[in-house]
Amino acid sequence: MTQNEDSDKTPKPLKIEGPLPSTATGIESIKESYSDSMSPHRRIFKWFARRPTTTTRLAVLASVLPPDTSNNELLKLMCVGPKADIEGDIEDYVIRKEATKDSRDGSVEEHFGYEYPHRRTPSESELSDLHDKLRNHWDGDLPTVLDPTAGGGTIPFESARYGFPTVSNELNPVAWLLNKVILEYARNIGSLESEVKEWAGKIDDIVHENISEFFPTKNGVEASYYFRTYSISCPSCGSRFPLANRWWFDKNKDIAIKPVYESGEPSYRIVEASDESSFDPDNGNISGGDAECPHCGVVTERDSVVERFQAGEYEYEVCGIKYVDKVNGTKYHSPTEEDAKAIEASESQVDNDLRLSTFLRDDRYIGYYDRAGPYGITQWRDLFTSRQLLSHVAYLDAFKEVEEDIKSKYDDETAEAVLVLLTLIGSRQINHNSRLAPIRTQFGFVDNMLGNNNFSFQWTFGESNMLAGGKSYQSWTENVLQYYERVVEYYPESVRGDRNDVQLHQGDAGDLPLDSDSIQAVVIDPPYGDNIIYSEISDAFYVWQRQYLNDIFPGKFSQSETNKQDEAVENPALDDEQSSAEETSARQRYEDKMRSIFSEAYRVLEPGGVITIYFTDKEIGAWDSLTMSIMDSGFTITATHTISSESPSRIGVQGQSSADSSLLLTCRKPTEPENGKSTPTLWSDIRSQTQQAARDKAAELLDSGLNLTKTDVIIGAFGPTLRVFTEAYPVLDKHDNPVRPKQALEEARKSVTEELIERELSDNLDNVDALSKWYILSWLVYEAESIPYDEARQLGLGVGVQIDDIKQDTKIWGKSRDQLLLKGQEYRVRDYTALEAGEKRRKRGYPIDPRDEAFNHNIDAVHATLNVLKTKGSDFTWNWLKDRDLQNDSSFRRTVKTLIQVLPNEHDDYELLVNLASGETGELLDIDVGFLSDSDEEEQSRTTLQDF
Repeated sequence: MTQNEDSDKTPKPLKIEGPLPSTATGIESIKESYSDSMSPHRRIFKWFARRPTTTTRLAVLASVLPPDTSNNELLKLMCVGPKADIEGDIEDYVIRKEATKDSRDGSVEEHFGYEYPHRRTPSESELSDLHDKLRNHWDGDLPTVLDPTAGGGTIPFESARYGFPTVSNELNPVAWLLNKVILEYARNIGSLESEVKEWAGKIDDIVHENISEFFPTKNGVEASYYFRTYSISCPSCGSRFPLANRWWFDKNKDIAIKPVYESGEPSYRIVEASDESSFDPDNGNISGGDAECPHCGVVTERDSVVERFQAGEYEYEVCGIKYVDKVNGTKYHSPTEEDAKAIEASESQVDNDLRLSTFLRDDRYIGYYDRAGPYGITQWRDLFTSRQLLSHVAYLDAFKEVEEDIKSKYDDETAEAVLVLLTLIGSRQINHNSRLAPIRTQFGFVDNMLGNNNFSFQWTFGESNMLAGGKSYQSWTENVLQYYERVVEYYPESVRGDRNDVQLHQGDAGDLPLDSDSIQAVVIDPPYGDNIIYSEISDAFYVWQRQYLNDIFPGKFSQSETNKQDEAVENPALDDEQSSAEETSARQRYEDKMRSIFSEAYRVLEPGGVITIYFTDKEIGAWDSLTMSIMDSGFTITATHTISSESPSRIGVQGQSSADSSLLLTCRKPTEPENGKSTPTLWSDIRSQTQQAARDKAAELLDSGLNLTKTDVIIGAFGPTLRVFTEAYPVLDKHDNPVRPKQALEEARKSVTEELIERELSDNLDNVDALSKWYILSWLVYEAESIPYDEARQLGLGVGVQIDDIKQDTKIWGKSRDQLLLKGQEYRVRDYTALEAGEKRRKRGYPIDPRDEAFNHNIDAVHATLNVLKTKGSDFTWNWLKDRDLQNDSSFRRTVKTLIQVLPNEHDDYELLVNLASGETGELLDIDVGFLSDSDEEEQSRTTLQDF
């Protein structure tokens, strides 16, 4: 498709550059946050970051629809709203339903009056009308949609469901394989339930025959899960003891494991915890990495424990076993001698079999965020006990045994699809049967080892019996097929089987196998800085899928691990591999890679083509890199939209730097190549414009009724700020030095902070000292004790504090990698009663002495007061305040009041502050606490995921 020459080279006007139904889209996206309400393509196989269906549909549809499409039309196409006609706008209807959901009867879908949007597509007639409308707008053809970094495939999947010509590209073979399943097999072949069940059953039968001896039954019932831990010998008394940090097996059923120590060897009993008065299952033998011997009380420090693991000086323990029987229900039993012999037999089998003893004996890539490597898990086989490894290899071997039979029975494409689905079943078991798979002690089952999107060592871990139970091969077969078959059903009849409409590529997004000027719309959800290092964690699956599929896809699974060098993430681990001082940093490497991706998108887009970019990150540095990459590629930002599209309780992103909202950035490729801007813009000429654009957007969002965090308001303000900056780019300061987007974004954050202060704090902070102001604003803006370090540093500069200079003397913050941790009074003040008793806490560790007559900062005085109130009571505190005349210090009283307003209710200092301001001492301080009742009402009306 080419631009119509009669259009005078004007780009196609598009809906994405006008008003969008952002509020309704955000509500629908949050509704989809729970696993039981997600689209089935997200559940066939684990991928680590996927966008909700509704936000994806908005981005895809609005990027190709003409601007005269109303928001009602758009929402109907997105399948948002009831099928029957309603009075008024659909978005208003959704907002009303959202506001009344707490008083609903029945399910969420019943309350809203329609199914989750991902369960529906427009009818065949509606799709036909949509295609006619698009062909009319795009000069006779349907526009092609490209996602160059497809990940879990949400964008191309939704594009394909609407029948658009779709191109999906993904570097990672694990994600590429998932895209192949949902975009090719489900769409072109359709149902494979009977075929996969047949061969999965044969595989399971083979494995049962080969390894069932290693899994003893009890009264004819096969075990489901095993509670496993480690043991070491005490360096003092020589006795062996376990390294469990807690002993719960199934807390809901009061089931725990009680260790018994006799003759220097541990044994284990299943008990009901409430019957054991002297036993607390919450307390294990290890805490903070230090292990206490229960025999002699000697503590082996963490460093020594780690050394033991690195040297392999530990043993595995089976502490308890869960059995699930359809007739007799769930039973928990202590391990028997027969169980111990089965473990020994599996270890002997692995040690004495040449293939098993050398299988996956490859050093694994250990990344910056890896928490398993230090404990000796340095090869891929180390992720498993002998019996776990034996089980996984048994299923792989059984797969290989039937592979040629499958190929001979079906045509090539069907055979390939069956083999791939069987591979997904086999590799899904990895996630729930390894030394890194935790036990979900609340319910007594084995959880997923990559739940936090990194490799985390577990003191206690779960072993799943793959022959039986809830995590068996058969259960994973049912699970994978259930969601695959739903994906098949999700495709409308009119778009099934057309192999020409969807292209799938595996490779570098900076080097696409596509013609220049051939794509009309790019919709991309790019990687965000160092939030998730996809290649590192997907290797856990890749190394097994490679064993299954290397002969089927030799070009895709030929490498020993996934490609780290070409991945567009900010991977600090790669810096350790650099030998030259001239090599770029992780941030610069990320920016260069994103520039390569956007430049390639620019090349393949037709002149005037549109690219819509998701971005979700709190860190200005990541935004700076992204924006520079966009501008250097030649794009111009033309529109921005804020969507609440993430679960507020998201986990598993490094440092929790991913925000709850997404910003859609829409950019255009110029219709003619630009020769460069001859006259740069002075930063001083646009600085006030960036400030005002940010403040206006912040006010709009704060008045919108959306349930946004303060960070999301800042992110929402980034959009219009970047538009101002990119329209003026290149920008120079008064010394002719280039100004990066980061400077404009810092102005945006300051402007939003000023708006927040005016709206949310009943007093200004004019007479509060700079350090205390920084502490208050950090809580106001980020609403958490953990803040990206660079963000906190920039906030400090804005109020005149060099946070690095005050860290040592004040101890008001600590650091955990790239995160700053705000400290409360407990970590800063020497305990008053302990001081009276003669305890000598180091001043260097606790810089505030509550006996002092004066303090350097308002926050120091407040923290000292809280310690006195906590340890000495209100009467003593009343006199203590009077002696220091703090009741007449307006800056002290203002600090107390604003801290109450900004600290979360669950913070340890919050209740003390409330008691200080409203109890007996409150009469002395005379602080107006009327705002407390208002905040309580606001908290009660706040929307959370639990409301769904």
